[in-house]
Amino acid sequence: MTESIRTEETIAPVPVKNKDKKRSTLKRRENWTALAFISIKYVGLIIFTLIPVLFALLYSFTDYYARMETEPFITRIDDLWCGFDNYVQLFTHITYGTAFKNAVVNNLIFLCSVPIGILLGLIVAIILSHDDIIRGSRIFRMLIYVPVVSSAVAMSIIWRYIFDNEYGIINQLTGWDIPWLTDNGWIKVAIIIKSSWGSIGRTMILCLAALTSVGRDYYEAAELDGAGEVTKFLKIAVPLISPTLFYLFCTGFIGNLQAYTDAQVFANGHVGAQTIVYYVWNYGINRSLYGVAASASFVLAIAIMLITLLQFKISDKWVYSE
Repeated sequence: MTESIRTEETIAPVPVKNKDKKRSTLKRRENWTALAFISIKYVGLIIFTLIPVLFALLYSFTDYYARMETEPFITRIDDLWCGFDNYVQLFTHITYGTAFKNAVVNNLIFLCSVPIGILLGLIVAIILSHDDIIRGSRIFRMLIYVPVVSSAVAMSIIWRYIFDNEYGIINQLTGWDIPWLTDNGWIKVAIIIKSSWGSIGRTMILCLAALTSVGRDYYEAAELDGAGEVTKFLKIAVPLISPTLFYLFCTGFIGNLQAYTDAQVFANGHVGAQTIVYYVWNYGINRSLYGVAASASFVLAIAIMLITLLQFKISDKWVYSE
């Protein structure tokens, strides 16, 4: 009898408090381990994004000329502080202001390529969505999408050869003598053509996915009412894929406003092709006028936010939502 009592005492359960303490310790270790892995991303965000943005904001309120300064920026921020003078000079200075206004006008003109590219990509998506119309449409989809995943620099060089004034393919095949790369007007047309063609593949893929998700019931009900192909497309397909079109418009405008490769590589810095991002590079990195370049970059950021907010504001009038 005494032996059984001793056995029960030896296998007595661990107190509940000790179990809870071990669980809480293990939970804390798991949380700290998870935070250690997640922190890598946030450390990169702080070092490579937040801190540079903060410095760029400080630069925009100073008259900092990197080539002439020998002391660290932070130590001389009081002497270099100029307030909003850089922002005023963007619109009034005889040199900075003229170049910036030219870049703004160029950017606004280049935005025409966004709706053109979306329209052409949508047309291609409609055609390729019918396998009975074009045999081997999957091959065509792949070929059309190749420019999207290709290097922007490589594509700009190829298009530069295509639009070359003397031995370009377009002038050679047509017999024209159009100064695509030297005239202020024609170089804008060339960039719009290039940008529109480059966005067809991306629009095609997304619109194809949206069109295939539209249920056949809608089309069958419309056919019973005597609707034609055009009516079904405008009254059924377009409203149902409008969220995809809205996404393409938003990202297209944002990407187009941040264009740089066309101005630098394709147009080789031509005045008729200079954009705001090219202006930031030219006056910031090339000429070391950090204050002017930083203020231009923040004006661009504010413009992008306002345009995006405007698109969201008017989206309720044409974007379909269930």
